[in-house]
Amino acid sequence: MHVRTKPDKTQRFIELTTQLQKDVRANEPDTLLFQVLQSQDDANAFVFTEFFTTMQAKEEHALRPYHVAMSADGYACLDGDPDIRCFDHLGEAAITGVPA
Repeated sequence: MHVRTKPDKTQRFIELTTQLQKDVRANEPDTLLFQVLQSQDDANAFVFTEFFTTMQAKEEHALRPYHVAMSADGYACLDGDPDIRCFDHLGEAAITGVPA
């Protein structure tokens, strides 16, 4: 997912997503990777990278209480709609535990 933040909301978005990353890593063993990256060229541009062991883990991720609580505040920081794209692994999975 790619998002842009309102310039005056960027720091708040960073705070929210930093905490969300901690919560995901502490509570979701079936989420192999949950990383938010900030553009080096545009401080208001971010990308989310997520890998789940199963579709069920992906679906449950969005329903976790800390994710739901963060979402309203997080979306209020955005400048426009998120660009959400889903991808499948090609060939052998690069991460142990991910079905190929």
